[in-house]
Amino acid sequence: MVWRRQSSVVRARQLLNAIAYTRQQKQISNLERIGRYMKRNHKVSSSETQRQLECAVQDNLVISYTAVGTKGSKTGTEQEGFKIMEEAEIVDDGHDWYCFECHGPGDVVMCDGCWRVFHEMCCDEQNGFVDGEKFFCYICKAGRKRNRIKGKLLNTLLGYTVHRLKEKTRELHRIGHREEEISLKRFVYRAMDLNTMEQFVQDRRYRCMEELVADAHNIVHNVFLMYGEEHGMTELAIIMIKDCKYDIEEIRQCWNCYYMSNSKPSNWFCQPCNPPHKLVYAKLKGFSYWPAKVIRISEDEKYDVRFFGGYHQRAVIPVEYIKPISINIKSVTTKRTQGFIKACEELKIHRQLLDEQGEPSKSHTFESETDNNSEEEEEEREEEAEVEQQPDEEKEEEDDDDDDEEEEDDVELREVTSTSVVPPKHTSKMKTKVSNPENVNVVSSSVDKIFSPSPMAKVVYKHTASQAFPNTANKSVQTDTKGCRCEEEFKSMFSQYEEKMVIDHKKAIDLALKELAESLQKDFEDDKQQAVARALSNMQREIERARRQTSECCKEQCMEEMKKLSQKHKENTSYIKKKQWCFYCEEEAMYHCCWNTSYCSVQCQQAHWHKGHKSVCRRQRR
Repeated sequence: MVWRRQSSVVRARQLLNAIAYTRQQKQISNLERIGRYMKRNHKVSSSETQRQLECAVQDNLVISYTAVGTKGSKTGTEQEGFKIMEEAEIVDDGHDWYCFECHGPGDVVMCDGCWRVFHEMCCDEQNGFVDGEKFFCYICKAGRKRNRIKGKLLNTLLGYTVHRLKEKTRELHRIGHREEEISLKRFVYRAMDLNTMEQFVQDRRYRCMEELVADAHNIVHNVFLMYGEEHGMTELAIIMIKDCKYDIEEIRQCWNCYYMSNSKPSNWFCQPCNPPHKLVYAKLKGFSYWPAKVIRISEDEKYDVRFFGGYHQRAVIPVEYIKPISINIKSVTTKRTQGFIKACEELKIHRQLLDEQGEPSKSHTFESETDNNSEEEEEEREEEAEVEQQPDEEKEEEDDDDDDEEEEDDVELREVTSTSVVPPKHTSKMKTKVSNPENVNVVSSSVDKIFSPSPMAKVVYKHTASQAFPNTANKSVQTDTKGCRCEEEFKSMFSQYEEKMVIDHKKAIDLALKELAESLQKDFEDDKQQAVARALSNMQREIERARRQTSECCKEQCMEEMKKLSQKHKENTSYIKKKQWCFYCEEEAMYHCCWNTSYCSVQCQQAHWHKGHKSVCRRQRR
């Protein structure tokens, strides 16, 4: 146990302000003047002020010295004065001065792995552990664990977290530049803000997620020390740390979902995670059963799901409203809206991607008949493709004694399927490139190589010559070569194919641009709504702050006016009491009659005399 600092953070800051105010008045900051300031501004008693001032001197925040008075009655009199210690004189011994958990002073235990300190009651088994005679806090303990997410990926995920925190808490972007944060270094050991955390993410300095949470806790710690517990900045920092912990928990739950939901590539929700989520039909109140992914299952048997389609909303659904994905959806859903159709399309894409990755959905979901039917259809298509890829040499071994009609049909068939001369791997490449609208130019060049006229002319011409002149095949090869029009036909076929591909390419580009424009418009609308919401919340906060400041200012002005009016009323009352007034008409009197009776004129005296004053007048008559 080590005794770091004894004075309260709030009282220490108030004492520093009192000393600074007194020295601005060109006066010695003695105990009497500091006590008057604390009692007037903070309602602190003289004994409490003296005790906190002694603690501040022991904490090396305030320096005590002997001063000699130079003004008034205390000229030449020695008295104890206080001044603020310079920031450069504060000793850095490698550890904080206040408990990292409760932010208070007192006896603390120093961590042997970092700069943090804790009270003994704050460092229980969850917050730290003792390794022999050494104490390590929970942050150092977490750093010793092996992390399954490391390096660039970890900092990328944490970068999304910091970005989300900066969107919600603009006031915490930079800490230490405001007027109330001038004495930052006297109380805050390790400065931290969201801009610094963002720089750490860009430099890839985080090795585990607990380090980011520790920096977020450090912001809360610093704000608490600078502003106190009831300040608006402290409440904002507490909200920030809750959001940070929520995002970190989401990363621990499934970092694939967190990455996809922030980066948002094309069909991001359809991308399967590792391991894949269980697929179910879930029912939310007011809606029909809807396809969804199971994010997690809580201890009370409730499903935390995220729905396909729309905005991919999340909800916690009781187990009785969960149906397996293998159930016939028509038995539980009557209406098939556009949203439901879109959700089913995303579910279909998700299953296809699962099958491509070798992780069939039936291993993590309930087995359905539709999956089996789709697999059988794929096998049939593969068998048909193998039959089409057989070489033409097998077809050339057919009998030459067939009828002329069969040979003509054979020639036409060979002209149409002449691409079978090319090896199968080139054919597969051509198919894959044609399927992608961005590679049309590459496809056209590969088609040039495939449809070379020389080998095809030989094959086709061989059959046409043998058909026309069966007995003189060799001579027909020499005489009819000039009349072959295969090259022109293939050129026309290729030009038509190329035009068709160009048209398809333009259509694909237009469709992609349209989808991109819709996506950008949707993102713009979402960002616009978020910006408007943030602007409204900030405006409301500013209006509330201005209203509170205006109310306090008006209250102070009202009190000042009341004091002035009260003083003026006292002066007027005193002035009026010093005058004499006519007993009859209450005007200012000038004639004295008896002990309490005066008159302003002879007429008032005579009128009052006859009305009864003569019977009670105490003036002695001569």
